[in-house]
Order: sequence, then structure tokens, then C-alpha cells
Amino acid sequence: MRIAVVGLAYSHPYTYTEILRRTGHEVTHVWDDVPERLKEFSEKFGAQPVSSPEDIPAGEIDGVIATGRLPERIDHAVMFLERGVPTYTSKPAAVTSEQLQRIASAVRRTGTPWLSTSVLRYAPALLALKAYLDGGKTGTVIQVRATACHFISHYMEEPGVWQDDPKRGGGSIINMGVHGLEMLSVLVGPDVRRIFCAAGRRFHKESLSEDAAVIALEWKDTLPGVIEVACGVKGESFGAEVFGREAILKFTVPKGDVQDASGAALGDVDPWVEFGYAGTMEAFIGMCRTRRMPVPLEETEKLARVLIAARESAATGRPVEMASF
Repeated sequence: MRIAVVGLAYSHPYTYTEILRRTGHEVTHVWDDVPERLKEFSEKFGAQPVSSPEDIPAGEIDGVIATGRLPERIDHAVMFLERGVPTYTSKPAAVTSEQLQRIASAVRRTGTPWLSTSVLRYAPALLALKAYLDGGKTGTVIQVRATACHFISHYMEEPGVWQDDPKRGGGSIINMGVHGLEMLSVLVGPDVRRIFCAAGRRFHKESLSEDAAVIALEWKDTLPGVIEVACGVKGESFGAEVFGREAILKFTVPKGDVQDASGAALGDVDPWVEFGYAGTMEAFIGMCRTRRMPVPLEETEKLARVLIAARESAATGRPVEMASF
């Protein structure tokens, strides 16, 4: 497959390109609005640099990875969707209802497939827990919990500040909360009925958004759940826990089945596999090949709306009913 990369705003496009290359695919074109980054990427990976996204020949590529800053990323994605090119956009899918409506409308109008997800949707540990759920090992699910702990110190200065800005990158509630919500959606579905979010600045007082948040959820079948977003921490850890009538099951990434002498978890030898980067690219390439979306558009829309509602709840101090949001 021949893939184009549009935007080098953070580390994901570099990781994706490495994964694509080692699985026999080629990144043929690249664009970025920072000349130094564009030159470095082009020389490292042998991709042809272009002066604007419009200069990428749609007829010569099989798919595009749009990983620029928001809101410009929405413009890039819609342009390629309109040109019939299967498109992957890194998380979050959108940070406003207007952005979400615009990109979802383009997908419906053109029929071009689109994927936007947290890479953790394809983390092997999550999929293993899902298999236990599908096998009925937990019995009736009583409640669920997810954690998304990720340092945001590098968002306190340029060029990363846009991700901390609620109006541009969504801030921690959306930009990091998406990891927890995607994991819970894989486990119990996306049909959230009600949401309440509380957030604060515990360490990064200068943050434009927050470095701590708790998102309480209620699904349509009355299942309660919670997402803990801890971004004032130094490290990163993700996980989910299912409290069932018959069993309580959980996982964490990095997982702890391989440990060093002190008992510290090492996780998979290939972090790109463990954190779901490899699985995400496998799903993307499959979408380019079959033109079928690996995640239904309706699910992506629901999850984006829940995160936008969480931002609204944190700002107003009131719960949000998804039916009227």
C-alpha cells in the first residue's frame, strides 16, 4: 500500500511510518507546515515532500494519515474524503460538535471510509479482557472503570501547547479521556446516556485545560462507570477494570506478565504492539484494502459527543443528558 502522511504535529506519524515500513508498506508523500520537520521526515523515510496537502496526488495513494494540529486536521481529512481516499485521523476525532458534524457528513456524503481512534482500542490486553467478557466469565457486569494516566508536561510549552488548549486540541479531558472511553466502548459499547465530569489543576497550574479529571458515566442500560484522567503524573499507564457478578477482571498497559528483578512490569518487548499502534495500522491498512470502516461511524460519533459533553459538564458543573446534547 502507498500511504501519504499529512501533518507531523506529534510523535504518532513517525511511529506509524516505522510500522508501515516494517510491514511492507510505503509512505510515498508527506506534508507539514514546519519546513525543518518536513525535511527531516522526508530524508529519514524517503517520502516525497510537498508544499501543500493539495499537491498530494490522490490517484497515486491508497490512503492518508492525517496527523496535523486541530482544527486544521479536520480540513485535511475532509479534503481527502472528498477525493475518495481512505483516511485515518489521529485522536481525538473532533473537539467541537461543528467539527464532528463536518467530518461525519463528509463520510456519509462520499462513502469514503474513515478511522479515528485511540490506539488502545487495539491493545492486546484490552482485546484479551474483551474475550473474557464475551465468554461470559464475569457474569452480569455491575460496573466498569478505566484509567488514562499520561504526563502532559510537554504540552506546557510550544510546539505542544495546542493539545492542552480546549479550543484547539481538546485539553486533557478530550485528548486523554478518549483513551479511557475507547477502552470502555470496546468492552461494553458506546451507548452512554448521562455524563458528569469534574476537573482541576493539581500540579500544572499553568495548564490551559486541566491535569486531573474524573468522568462519571451511565449507559442506557443503567450500567455505571468511571474514567479517571490523571495527567499531572510523570509516567503513563492505562487500564480498565470490569466488576462482574462472577468475577472482577482488569488489565493495565504496560502489563505485568514480564517483570524485572525488582518486580517492575516490563510489558511486551515491542511497545508498539502492546499499546495498540501496530493493531491500529493493521486496521487502517485493512480499511484501505477493503474500503470498510473497522469502527462504525455511529460509534465514533457517539464517543466524540461524549467527550465534548464531558468538556461541557466540567465547565458548567452540571451533568449532561446525551439525548438532548
